[in-house]
Amino acid sequence: MGLWARLGAVLFGDTASAGDPNGWLIRAVNGGKTHAGTAVSEHNAMMLPVVYACINRIANPIARFPIKIMRPKAGGGVEEVTDHPLSRRLGARPNDLMSSRTLRKTVQGHALTWGNGYVEIERNGRGQAVNLWPLLPWNTNPVRQADRFFYRTRIDGTQFEIPHDDVLHVMDVSQDGYIGRSPVFLAREALGMALALEQFGAKFFANDMKSGGFLMHPGKLSANAQGNLAKPKGERAGKDQRTDAGALLDRQGGLDNAHRVKVLEEGMKFIQTTIPPEDAQFLSTREFQIAEIARMYDVPLILLQSHEKSTSWGTGIEQLMIGFVRQTIDPWVGAWEQEMNWKLFTEEERRQGYFVKFNMNALLRGDSASRSKFYREMFSVGGMSPNQILTLEDFDPIGPMGDHHFVPTNYSTIENAIANVGRTVSAPPNPDAPQNREETP
Repeated sequence: MGLWARLGAVLFGDTASAGDPNGWLIRAVNGGKTHAGTAVSEHNAMMLPVVYACINRIANPIARFPIKIMRPKAGGGVEEVTDHPLSRRLGARPNDLMSSRTLRKTVQGHALTWGNGYVEIERNGRGQAVNLWPLLPWNTNPVRQADRFFYRTRIDGTQFEIPHDDVLHVMDVSQDGYIGRSPVFLAREALGMALALEQFGAKFFANDMKSGGFLMHPGKLSANAQGNLAKPKGERAGKDQRTDAGALLDRQGGLDNAHRVKVLEEGMKFIQTTIPPEDAQFLSTREFQIAEIARMYDVPLILLQSHEKSTSWGTGIEQLMIGFVRQTIDPWVGAWEQEMNWKLFTEEERRQGYFVKFNMNALLRGDSASRSKFYREMFSVGGMSPNQILTLEDFDPIGPMGDHHFVPTNYSTIENAIANVGRTVSAPPNPDAPQNREETP
């Protein structure tokens, strides 16, 4: 490898053929052709409503969850950290230009399309995190060179190298543990077929809801007939207008000519060659592709307004939502928390036990009757205080007295019960024992 080739590899990564369908250039421009004949890339995948909906269903809860910095308390339990530079900014304004919801939804959307979501950590002079900035996934990639590991990114045409500890990297499936696999690329054939079905349906309606075919003429089409078919009645053929027989489909088809009467010249007949959509089960195929993409993102069909399939995650929508949060949302929250807990804090803050916590209780607490029963049982055994219950319901605490834990007075431990039995049960009388009663005169 020559000097310029080695320099290019260092600056821009390994070289790849411009025509390689798996290369970054083709994927960035149009994604390359799938077997269905459509181009799929991370940029155009969200043009499919089902992909857009799946990304919304996952990214919206993650962007909505309250997020706080916590640390252990001296007497047990945990408390919120209020004196950290990110304490107020993390859940409200991680940088001056965007809200916490915007940043989290943007980065989660990157992870769900490109397979990688990157966030740069801006620090103060003491090494504490003070701002968070999203990075574009198509301009950012992890680089491992000998004993160095960093992120190379491009911002406004300028290339930067950011230390590994200063970038939050949210990803899911990976082959090497350094960079995630793009869900769009892995499922590009399923997405390509869905896009093909969209285009097929659009062209079907644009062609007067008629399937394709050809015109059969008993002889040779005359020049006069060609002119009549090549343009609507009363329209002159200009220099740029085609007058060949093949132009009649363009001149008489389409939405602009949908309600005009078509006249076939000189005994021609229309012969249909393609299968009508109803015979090809067009709608069923579209529903199947929706299910395929929902399966790709692990989103229940009912959350995508698709009722073709029934769910087996319980009998109600609340149970389904709880299952969705646990199976789909929670793994992504875990990825966020693990990256934040390790990289947001200094070594001293990690020693003090600082950690970031997403509060998912709002989506996991179920219906009011179930919550009431759970709280009552936890309160009766001393497991939860009144203030803890009020906090979970987003109510104000009732003061210091609400921090006490209560148990019923008729409950006791086995040891205390045995001791109480020994004190209350009388021993049999001993005739030889001295009597201490006083004699009456």
